[in-house]
Amino acid sequence: MNKGTLLQELEIYRSFLQYSDIVFSFHSIDGDFTYVSPTSYPLLGYKPEELLNSSLYDFSHPGDRKKLKDVCLTQSYKRVKYRFCRKEGDYIWLETTLIPYCENDEQKGFSCISRDVTNQIATEAQLEENKEKYRLLVENFQDTVGIITKSGHWIYINDTAKKLFGVTRKEEVIGKSIFDFISPASHGVVKRQLLQNGIKEDVEFTVSRHDGLKKYVQVKLIPTTYKERETFQILIRDITEQKKTEEIMHRTEKLSVVGQLAAGIAHEIRNPLTAIKGFTQLLKKEEHNDNAYLEVMLSELERIEDIVSDLLILAKPQPSKMEKVDIGLLLEDTVDLFSSEAILHNVEIITEIELADPYIKGESNKLKQVFINLLKNAIEAMPDGGTITVSAMRTSNGRVVAKIKDEGIGIPEERIPNLGEPFYSTKEKGTGLGLMICNRIIKNHGGTISIESEINKGTTISIFFPSFGPSKIPANIK
Repeated sequence: MNKGTLLQELEIYRSFLQYSDIVFSFHSIDGDFTYVSPTSYPLLGYKPEELLNSSLYDFSHPGDRKKLKDVCLTQSYKRVKYRFCRKEGDYIWLETTLIPYCENDEQKGFSCISRDVTNQIATEAQLEENKEKYRLLVENFQDTVGIITKSGHWIYINDTAKKLFGVTRKEEVIGKSIFDFISPASHGVVKRQLLQNGIKEDVEFTVSRHDGLKKYVQVKLIPTTYKERETFQILIRDITEQKKTEEIMHRTEKLSVVGQLAAGIAHEIRNPLTAIKGFTQLLKKEEHNDNAYLEVMLSELERIEDIVSDLLILAKPQPSKMEKVDIGLLLEDTVDLFSSEAILHNVEIITEIELADPYIKGESNKLKQVFINLLKNAIEAMPDGGTITVSAMRTSNGRVVAKIKDEGIGIPEERIPNLGEPFYSTKEKGTGLGLMICNRIIKNHGGTISIESEINKGTTISIFFPSFGPSKIPANIK
């Protein structure tokens, strides 16, 4: 298109351009204005005659000048956005369509159709800024945020999701189904909510990580649109620690109830027990009354008294008399006590006590009660007989560890964390109080109990006592 033809066409729209926010202009090959429409004044602040013979490039922002020059000399229709300095000194954004005109295949200049897009650019910039803020917020959100399809496949996850699912890259999750990560028991409720267009209330279930760990989570689904597709935004909150805290509170409450119950039972038993023991002692003191059965009755009554006292351990810490205890001798005495019981059940008890320094600080009666309980459990765990190994040694950090290992039926792994809770037992008629009392006694001694078990291979219970060598025994302990 030559310059003359273009001028004729522009004249047709001249009256319209006077009221338009569009500026028409012609330029030489060097960018000089050779014609400017009257709309330059309201838009650019310059009257047409003020722009003639000046270069377009002189009014462009230095940061946009090279880009503008490159586009003006391409000999093809182009559209470019750049900043133009108005007469008042401020810059506005122009979107300009450049139309080259040539003679004999040689570019002689170009024409421009320009309009103000400052508000549009500002809006786009604000949208980009908001988008970046939202992205940073989502990526650094403490909860997992993701997008899934209506079939449950992951499209997007934030960085927090990598911690939840135990992966190093987002690509290990994106493309997979949400059902690959949740427990089968929860599949039904999630499928129903996906079909019902979202979860009205938060749902809680278990998530399986890549490394096998389980996480308890709270999930909410929100219908949304992503890239013109109907999807769900999914919010996942890790409430594993919250559940652990609730579990501790639950256990504490149960212990409190058991403690109150134990204190009441102990009080009620002691009253008639005192009378029975008193009359038995009177019978024994009567002249010519040397009945051996009375001695046995008194011995058993004293044992019942000890058991009642042990019940009070559940209610509150009892005054204790710590003394120097030979743990090796205590274990051997306990094994001797069970020798006849072991023979009746076809059980062999082997002792492996390797303690050059066998002393710990504790109460021998309480500790013997722990070992009696654990040995009894070990024998009951082997209905067809077997071998129990009782061992003791010092660890590298000076602690004493006593172990009772059986070859019994074992304990399922998922049930081990619950052992020691009141009213939780692996036995059909068990109450769970025996091991709970053992836990309390060992804790009062500053020790810990560890349980390892394998189904049909046996269980090993390890009890760790604090370091207490001869050089550390206080002078007041004999």
